[in-house]
Amino acid sequence: MKCPACSNDMTSIELDGRMGGHVSIDVCAACQAFWFDQYESLKLSPGSTLKLMKFIGDHSTPVKPPLPDVLHCPRCATTLRLSHDMQGNMPFTYWRCTTDDGHFIGFLEFLKEKQFIHRLSAEQLKELRENVQFVNCSNCGAPINLQSESLCSHCHSPISILDMKQPQQMIEQLKQAAAPRPVDPALPLKVALAKSQLDSSFSAMDRDPQWWSDAHSSSLVQAGLNAVGRLLSGLFD
Repeated sequence: MKCPACSNDMTSIELDGRMGGHVSIDVCAACQAFWFDQYESLKLSPGSTLKLMKFIGDHSTPVKPPLPDVLHCPRCATTLRLSHDMQGNMPFTYWRCTTDDGHFIGFLEFLKEKQFIHRLSAEQLKELRENVQFVNCSNCGAPINLQSESLCSHCHSPISILDMKQPQQMIEQLKQAAAPRPVDPALPLKVALAKSQLDSSFSAMDRDPQWWSDAHSSSLVQAGLNAVGRLLSGLFD
């Protein structure tokens, strides 16, 4: 399949589906975007979503490649339509085929669609300013001076961060599924306790020296993706 943006061959990736079976999606690492045939994005299993997160972390670059003004569907060659949507309070964009063959979506927009990205709260921004002076914009890669700016001055995107709680919970679910145990009558209580411990552990994880080092040298989203990659190390290898 040819990439709608650069016309080079896309790479096909076989993934597990949510209800069993397999889902085959196409990716262009150069354009940092995925092509999903109709409903494929909704069919991804949690493990497959994590694999795509790791792929994004391994293939993202600070400066996002520019896309042409007109893109064509790789299935039917019709012009793709730029579409705007919301997931929670996070807007995201993608290019959809008007004959419903599928859609083309950038790495960052895919993370927004899956609710992995959220804007920094005033409290988080204040804490970040105490530790970091400059970060790169997750959308366009431009530097942001946190001491004087709360938006990217180049593309006007808000400063956003990768929410670590959701992927960590998915990883724990995969680990539990891979090591089945006899039914425990106290399981609901243990799950609730584990979730409580998980929620409280993220403040420590977000302050991990490696996370802060990555935040200094790249975007906050990339720092989160690098952390997810470290968590996934060995799980899918």
